[in-house]
Amino acid sequence: MKNLLFSIFFSVLVATSALATEKFSGKVVTVVDGATLDIAKSDGQIERIRLFAITVPQAGAKHAETATKRTASWCHQWDNVAEVMPMGRGKDGVAVARIIVGQEDIANVLAKACLVRVNMQLCREQFTPECVSWNAWELQCRDEKKGLWSE
Repeated sequence: MKNLLFSIFFSVLVATSALATEKFSGKVVTVVDGATLDIAKSDGQIERIRLFAITVPQAGAKHAETATKRTASWCHQWDNVAEVMPMGRGKDGVAVARIIVGQEDIANVLAKACLVRVNMQLCREQFTPECVSWNAWELQCRDEKKGLWSE
């Protein structure tokens, strides 16, 4: 019985690891909010994905609609074609990834628009150098009192 349980646990662990690391291309079918997208894989399966290491205002908060519209318009501009680079899963089980659309990370697009907060601790833990530019945009937006820091 122990061997069976270990075998099942190991199989789940391996399958989860594979899910968390395999890069894929897909089509953005829904922008749930500025940092959460539903992406259709080539097999037709739709996966909900949250952008890695950033947060945007939640629904109903100031700038939430702006962030959602910015993400949606960016994706639409590039025919909703996305390259997904998985970074793992959040505590709630939702996939977390860097999503490249039109050769630019959506997190960077939102950072330039002054619509994100960057989790630099998570960036350091995952060794993600791209976060440095996102953070630089955030700091500039704060200094210039734009977007999330306009008031």
